[in-house]
Amino acid sequence: MKRMKRNLREGGGDAATEVYRISGSTPDKHLYFDVYSMRKWAMANVAEVTTFLDWGRAERLISSGAIDRNRITEHTIHNQMEPIIIGIGAAGPGNDQILDGGHRYVAYALGATAAGLAGAPLPLPAYPLTPDQWKQFLIPRFIAQTLGFDANYDSTDFQWPSGPVADDAAANR
Repeated sequence: MKRMKRNLREGGGDAATEVYRISGSTPDKHLYFDVYSMRKWAMANVAEVTTFLDWGRAERLISSGAIDRNRITEHTIHNQMEPIIIGIGAAGPGNDQILDGGHRYVAYALGATAAGLAGAPLPLPAYPLTPDQWKQFLIPRFIAQTLGFDANYDSTDFQWPSGPVADDAAANR
């Protein structure tokens, strides 16, 4: 959490505390990622590659509710396309996961569909992170519990909890 505190001091704003969750079978199996730090690190240390839009993945992101359509229309489409971050094996052996950029990914698919390119093999930029690379951005379980991530997590509007426990945790970041 020291990393998030430093990001706030450096002017990261709300993004400095951006957290992404991969849901496990039970709350103790959830994985939480410090997305802002991961993105900063990837941009400085990982070679950008070209990957291709997986239309099935875009459909699953929409149908699963993982993507907030309002976020796409109010935020994502107004920004330049930046590389997504892919966690190799982050969703289990052989199962890669978009750790940052899911909304950009779907916006790209929706835009391509509107342009009549649905199903086409479309390139997009990405930073692939190996397990050793993405694991350094996992938020420790005890911090997730202290900050009430499992009880308070909302992927579209997470707010840090307040109160004595959260204040103590914040002081120790």
